[in-house]
Amino acid sequence: MRIDRPSIRGPALVWAVVWMIQPAYVHGQPASVLDRLNGDTVEVADTDGVELHVTDMPLGTVLRLLSVKSSRNIVASPGVKGTVTADLYNATFDEALTAVLTANNCGHVTRGEFIFVYTNEEMASLKIQQNPIAVRVFTLNYLTAGDVAPVLAPMLSKEGRTTLPGVDGTGGAAAAADDAAVDGLATHDFIVVYDYPENLDRIADVIGQIDVRPQQVLIEATILRARLTDDNALGVDFSLLAGVDLELLNSSSAGVQNLVFGNLPNERFELFNANASTDFIDNIADGGLTFGVIKDHVALFIKALESVSDTTVMANPKVLALNKQQGNIIVGRRDGYLTTTVTETQAVQKVEFLETGTQLSFRPLIGTDGYVRMQLKPEDSVGGLTAAQLPFEQTTEVTTNIIVKDGHTILIGGLFREVTAENREQVPFAGDIPVLGNLFRSRSDELDREEVIILLTVHVIKDEEHYAQASAEHFREIERVRVGMRSGMMWHGRERLANDYYRKALSLYNDGVMDKAAWNVQMALHNNPRMVPAIGLKDRIEGSRGWEHEGSISRTFIYDLIRREQGMEGDLFQRGQPVEPTPAAAPEAPNGDQDSEERTP
Repeated sequence: MRIDRPSIRGPALVWAVVWMIQPAYVHGQPASVLDRLNGDTVEVADTDGVELHVTDMPLGTVLRLLSVKSSRNIVASPGVKGTVTADLYNATFDEALTAVLTANNCGHVTRGEFIFVYTNEEMASLKIQQNPIAVRVFTLNYLTAGDVAPVLAPMLSKEGRTTLPGVDGTGGAAAAADDAAVDGLATHDFIVVYDYPENLDRIADVIGQIDVRPQQVLIEATILRARLTDDNALGVDFSLLAGVDLELLNSSSAGVQNLVFGNLPNERFELFNANASTDFIDNIADGGLTFGVIKDHVALFIKALESVSDTTVMANPKVLALNKQQGNIIVGRRDGYLTTTVTETQAVQKVEFLETGTQLSFRPLIGTDGYVRMQLKPEDSVGGLTAAQLPFEQTTEVTTNIIVKDGHTILIGGLFREVTAENREQVPFAGDIPVLGNLFRSRSDELDREEVIILLTVHVIKDEEHYAQASAEHFREIERVRVGMRSGMMWHGRERLANDYYRKALSLYNDGVMDKAAWNVQMALHNNPRMVPAIGLKDRIEGSRGWEHEGSISRTFIYDLIRREQGMEGDLFQRGQPVEPTPAAAPEAPNGDQDSEERTP
């Protein structure tokens, strides 16, 4: 064992002892730590093991001892200062060096056979010098810069930062909805990142994984509403006279369906006269069966009506939406009505709208397990405005959150309601008499049954090409419907005549019969002068384009300037009209100027 006594400044006497892997012994026994605390020690074994016990030793001295005892080249910058108080056991050289440096806010860099020690500030400055900050612009296709910035923040170094296309240039500020249409970017959204190249590469990988095309969901809601109304009404009116008859009272009847009494003659007031009558059929709506009997002193009328109303309404809205984006569809009407807000100083009127019809509001959230969570509100309503211009609405709607498997149809709501009402009007006591009581009462039964079913079908679009083909086929089907409707119009209508003449002209043109083709196309244009295909066919038949000067001096002004600057010749509309002659130069005026009326086309 060799003991070195380095020359150092300070009140403490430092001893550095180096063992070659074997432990220290005192009098043949292993020496304890307490036995060696009478002096500071640094031990470095051949196997690179370090045991260090120091108290308030200057950092420079510790580095020097580690350098000498391990035979390594350690160079510290002038700014490296501090003290070390530590007890380290079975540490590697790198672990021991890192521990004493970290405690003093320092670090080290190895270059070849040399170990350079710097303060943390010097390390950061050195890193920037050796690896300067780079800048990279990431163009976003589907995400916004505001969405990406929080994701990138934990990945940035202390020197890294991002810039968003916002008003302040440091993090951006989301534009208001009203301003977005005016001041919004006309290009893809982007984010600018300033950081070290290795960080930029990691950020590029992350952006590539999250900025992907979102999935789309096709939603179809089926709303079925069936309503049955069954009303039955039966009423009996009779009149029974005594002392007088119907003729004496000058009574009248319209088709033996009712009876209107006249005035009782004055001379009959001193004699006995009596009348017993019921009035129940006036409560029954018009229609149905009316039976009447009129004879001398008796009049009997029976009215019966059964009214059945069976209504079925099926709404089937479909809409395509992006994942997590809200979709809305309404097929119906908007009725406007005025609302008035009265304050202390004024009354303000505002037009609001009542939306009725079939509506569907939803937000899909597509999962990775083949299921879709849906926030939705299907609604089917009818309504309008009363005579007082107040809105009213009868609606069937459901607001819910559900989970549905892709491609499946589920029942998300239903309602069955039945209302039964029995109404009876009668003469007290007499109307309760069996059988004969029907002469003294009127009865109506009402049954109102309503059933509502709401179904939902969700399909996640996976094959964009197949969906595009299906959409194109639907487009062709719609065109067939349009053509079918046009074919059903009266034959002598101008639109039908123009199409018939155009088809004949096109067929004759393909057969080479130009004279008849020209006549038919002219007839087509006579009925519809704005029929562009017929105008084009006429130009091909005649071999030139028909034209008529617009008579304007400013319509083509800017186009003429552009064409002259680009050296383009010919007519803007390629009409092939005759070339207009250029007027000769007018004689010079006495002052040497040309006549002010000269114009060059």
